[in-house]
Amino acid sequence: MDKLGRLKISEDRARSYKRLSEATPGGIVPYLWREPGTDHGNLSIGIQMEHHKQSDRIDVICKNDSPDEISFKVFFVTERTSHVSACFYSPADALVYFYEDDHIVLLNGHDRATISIMEQRNRKAVFEAMQKGTILPSPLARGYVICATMYHRILRPGEVSKLSNWTVSGKTKEEAMLLDYLVKKQTSIYH
Repeated sequence: MDKLGRLKISEDRARSYKRLSEATPGGIVPYLWREPGTDHGNLSIGIQMEHHKQSDRIDVICKNDSPDEISFKVFFVTERTSHVSACFYSPADALVYFYEDDHIVLLNGHDRATISIMEQRNRKAVFEAMQKGTILPSPLARGYVICATMYHRILRPGEVSKLSNWTVSGKTKEEAMLLDYLVKKQTSIYH
């Protein structure tokens, strides 16, 4: 836990997020939100990102170094770089499905999240909502899609929060589901 870097948050955090998302097209990008005016120096964070041919994964671990309770939100955003014929959240599977030309992509995480799926023409509205610490509820979209997941955490002093999001790609739903299972079980920075 001592290896966690100090998280420095500035007023231009959304612009930093936007630059990172543009530098990693199609990947998953994290964004941390804290209530404006709160002390940001007492939250340590570690991030591990992995990219493979058929999967992307990001693990985030946060630790409260404060003597007080800390409230924050972590957003994970992925923007699809190819046309999606259908994208929707399945409550039964607790997954987001992206049906692309010749394959299916699944988005999953280790915990329940609030999810927004929108066309990329609404990208600015997604960023503006994140700056306010909220998400635009929308369970489906098609075309070029942006998907945001939001996790709200409240940590007691010394407490740790562990979050993950990943995408897997397969030719069939069964292949993608198998890869999803394997990625979910793989070692992360907090195992």
